[in-house]
Amino acid sequence: MSEREKNPEDLKHEPEKEIKNVKFSYFEPFKGIILTLVATVIFLVFPQIITFVFIGNRLIPTFDATVIHGLWVLIPAILWALFRIGIEIAYLIEKKYTQRLAVITLIGNIFAVISGLFVFVSPRIVYWEYSDFIHTYFEDMAAWFSVPLTRILDRPNLIILFIMIVVILIESINMFRRANKVKNRDEEDGITTNEVSNAAIIAEAEKSIVKADESVSEESTSGNDKVETEDV
Repeated sequence: MSEREKNPEDLKHEPEKEIKNVKFSYFEPFKGIILTLVATVIFLVFPQIITFVFIGNRLIPTFDATVIHGLWVLIPAILWALFRIGIEIAYLIEKKYTQRLAVITLIGNIFAVISGLFVFVSPRIVYWEYSDFIHTYFEDMAAWFSVPLTRILDRPNLIILFIMIVVILIESINMFRRANKVKNRDEEDGITTNEVSNAAIIAEAEKSIVKADESVSEESTSGNDKVETEDV
């Protein structure tokens, strides 16, 4: 017999394991919505804020604002924001890490990644002067790392896309992990409740039997005393 079966009453006092990892917090979805809105507004309205290098006294923007303001970038970028906000709203509706919420997160993230591909795959969104500066600066360096570094820095759009995919993948995995922990905890709580209830029922039954035995004994003793009195 397991310890759980031996001491059902003690289960009420067991601490919840890894509760910080599975406890739902309203701060997370609200933070996600705010960050999504801020990132979308900066990228679509003020892409020139995202700068990387200086030429003289002038900042070179990483992305071309004219291209970004075009419909072929604007529409998928807005869709990306809507999918991400939709996931956060699902968090608020569920109010608990569930398997359904994990599936919604995965599906929403898949569509968000697809929208992100339409935005960041094309090199057209990179400002031409930025690309020229990267090639000119690093190609003049007589170093073994100049060529691979140029290829990496020449595609900031792909860097952002890669980071976004990694973050979304980690988020989806964590959501399934948390949902599984909550499910296991709820199942354990259900088993514990049943065991405690069964133990309480058994205890009440034993008390009833004891009381019945005591009543029978008292009646038997009273009967014997009555018989002895009559004999006398």
